[in-house]
Amino acid sequence: MARRLSIPGLLNLLEVSDAREIRQLDAEPRLDRHLAPAGGLINRWRLARLRQAFVFDGEPLPALLAREAQGRASRHAELGRRLDAYAEASAWHRDPAFKTLVEAVAGQAEAEALGPAAQGLLGRLFRDEYRADEASYAAARLLDAYPRINVLRALGQRLTGRLRHARRLLAARAGGEPLALHATGIAVHNLVASLAAMRELYATPQARGLSLSAVLGRTLAPPETLLRRVRRPLSTPCAPRRLEPGDLVVLRLAAAARGSGDRELAFMGESWARCPAQGFILALLAAVWEQAMAVRQGGQGA
Repeated sequence: MARRLSIPGLLNLLEVSDAREIRQLDAEPRLDRHLAPAGGLINRWRLARLRQAFVFDGEPLPALLAREAQGRASRHAELGRRLDAYAEASAWHRDPAFKTLVEAVAGQAEAEALGPAAQGLLGRLFRDEYRADEASYAAARLLDAYPRINVLRALGQRLTGRLRHARRLLAARAGGEPLALHATGIAVHNLVASLAAMRELYATPQARGLSLSAVLGRTLAPPETLLRRVRRPLSTPCAPRRLEPGDLVVLRLAAAARGSGDRELAFMGESWARCPAQGFILALLAAVWEQAMAVRQGGQGA
């Protein structure tokens, strides 16, 4: 359902958590990803936080590029083809991090191992020598949380250099490659959340009898929100009054996906901004679960 928050000069925001309305607004060309300052003071703060966290060398990470950004669509399509090929080849089965993920889901390794292992596996899709550890995953968690923390904490992280250090560490590990930075700084968190949910499900008595489809339906963790900015005046049934340029629209993707049970919505499969890693992530999660179940049944597993 939609909720409009408006305080003149401070905040102009529409929150949407209905699957149908999210799809309707996502298809609207007058909404886009755009980080330039606009709107009321709080709107500008939110956009500034995203710039401070996710703009490197003057260029937003791929997940924040505007719809019409030069080359975005072709790079997006090429990345999808590349990740689909990885999913089919399954070479990542030989990555030591894959074994760690299986062991963590099966309860044979600590849950804390999931983050660095998932980050390393994703990073090595783009950079063979990518190295993940507790420090790099902590940096990714700081970067991911930064846009949502309160003003004083955000200021403290900038003044103490914690934000700068996290950005430098992640960029260095990724070799400055934007796709690797996106995978290891942003996308990794949804994968870890899915694997953590698998670990919890695996420990329950009913896990053995569930189909793979049911497991994925229970554990898949989409992004909590997607942020869009109004570029041109827009009247929509989702809002009680017209949206104006600079207003922000928050698409509450996780809540909508949970409420609808719509797996395609989790990846925005029909959207211009669809997740290009859908096939790879589903293949990886399926392989981890199957290997973990083999461990439970006394097999060799990973």
